[in-house]
Amino acid sequence: MSNIQLSFDFRSDTFTQPSEEMRQFMASAPVGDDVFGEDESVNALEIQAAQLLGKEASLFVPSGCMGNLIALMGHADPGQLLIAGGLSHIHQYELGSYARIAGLSMMAVDDANGWIEPNELERRWPGSEYYLPQVGVIVVENTHNVGGGLIYPVDALIALSEFAKNRQVPIHLDGARLLHASVACGLDVSAWTEHVESVMMCFSKGLGAPVGSILAGDTNFIAKARVHRKLLGGGMRQAGILAAACSYALKHHVEDLARDHERCALVHRSLQDLDWMVLTPPATNILMLRLVEPCAKELAKDLAHRGLGVLALASDLLRLVFHRNLCDEAVAKVIKAVQEFGVR
Repeated sequence: MSNIQLSFDFRSDTFTQPSEEMRQFMASAPVGDDVFGEDESVNALEIQAAQLLGKEASLFVPSGCMGNLIALMGHADPGQLLIAGGLSHIHQYELGSYARIAGLSMMAVDDANGWIEPNELERRWPGSEYYLPQVGVIVVENTHNVGGGLIYPVDALIALSEFAKNRQVPIHLDGARLLHASVACGLDVSAWTEHVESVMMCFSKGLGAPVGSILAGDTNFIAKARVHRKLLGGGMRQAGILAAACSYALKHHVEDLARDHERCALVHRSLQDLDWMVLTPPATNILMLRLVEPCAKELAKDLAHRGLGVLALASDLLRLVFHRNLCDEAVAKVIKAVQEFGVR
């Protein structure tokens, strides 16, 4: 892909670029040494994000993967069991850090519909025998990446929360695209976060910020998280330049996510009658193209030569992600290119 010039990139919403206004806001941000707690812009973002997420405190971290790992280290002890969806990002795409660094084992459960069913957890919950690993934390994902941007139903999360509370096990929400769910449903993010003990949310997925995620929870949890961030090499100095971009995105870019959802839905409607793929109506900004024949890499290569970047997740599965740096022209071109590939 590096040798091909892409005009429009649908591979991920991490390809968003800071706007000129965001760059100016970053350049003028007051900064200090965040390891000493003296970066004014970082401190402001952490207060802003904690209020948004309905938690006592929050911590600015370089990436969503680090935020998730810190949460696991804060909630569970080495040797304990992590429960997460088999299709979840934390299971498939984070290098097994839950085992390699946090020392946890994994119970992967069915999350094909985008959420975890308490009935399955009840059936698979380990016994109390001393030689069995005990559950330390449950992780849920909203929106669900591999599921095609599926939104975690609030009622389903409430049911899972009640189940977990009865067993005194915390829930961590991987909310990398939580704001997409909020915009799509017209609900405050607290509709989900009030039912979990901690939440991670990204600013670099569709919002235009170049770097950064936030981890939120109660005051004691975040104090412990700050130690783990340093342990993992995530202590930052004049990080206010980056935090300022995130603050700007929260104020100016969240409402624009609805446009990404609309464009995603438009592409779905335009391609849904093609007989060589099976499409599920998108919930947010991610469209999965499930191909009848295993030609995903060939289609991705063809689109790349047309200047359109898409991601082949499997031999029969392509992902398109819509974001603020795409436009109506990009949407029209990808529709035409996919349709033309199908008539060969």
